[in-house]
Amino acid sequence: MKNILIVSDNHRLTEYFRSEFESQNINHVANAAYKYSSINKDPSAMKGLGATAIDMKNPSDVAYAKENFDLIFSLHCKQIFPADLVSSVTCINIHPGLNPHNRGWYPQVFSIINGMPAGATIHLMDEHIDHGAIFAQERVNISQADTSLDVYEKVIFAEKKLIKKYLIPIISGDLTAQRALPEGNYNSIKDFKNLCSLNMDSIGSLREHINLLRALSHGEFKNAYFLSEAGKKIFVRVVLEESSS
Repeated sequence: MKNILIVSDNHRLTEYFRSEFESQNINHVANAAYKYSSINKDPSAMKGLGATAIDMKNPSDVAYAKENFDLIFSLHCKQIFPADLVSSVTCINIHPGLNPHNRGWYPQVFSIINGMPAGATIHLMDEHIDHGAIFAQERVNISQADTSLDVYEKVIFAEKKLIKKYLIPIISGDLTAQRALPEGNYNSIKDFKNLCSLNMDSIGSLREHINLLRALSHGEFKNAYFLSEAGKKIFVRVVLEESSS
């Protein structure tokens, strides 16, 4: 029996992963434990799934993972796995981006802006972020009416398809990862925050401005903003609706 650890801060995908793990009878060949990252500010939903906290910056927690598990999945984990862990245990990332395009934070946001492909990737983890040999990918299309949230939901759906199709081959070792040759590009959380601070004197096409605003519109999240004369943030998000004809 293999011992598998799933570290996730996304309860929807964790619940789906667990349901597939059970429905495909993977629990006959492997044991699964579920954790969420210690920096998760609202882990209540993950706790409801029976998950407990783990800190990837804590040496004792990393040692626990190395000593007790044969395979570790990162499923939208908010913490970066340390190099010591990924070099000692097979670690696999289920990533909401189409590597190597827009590696890093919020891939769908940057895909809307820079036009690079969006999608989902399952890949081996190495010491670099969202980097390593690829098991499988699923591309999603971005329409002109899509906001960040719209694209994100498409990516979640694509990730579920990949989990359903490739979970058994990956766990059994029957699927070989292929090296991704181009390095692609990387976007940090700082890059995202810089986007959110709108420059009211920015010069560009209307297309560029709408793309920026829809890329930063994600449901009720307060992302894009500009400063009022009083120095207060005024948040902006757009609603796009495609006609039926």
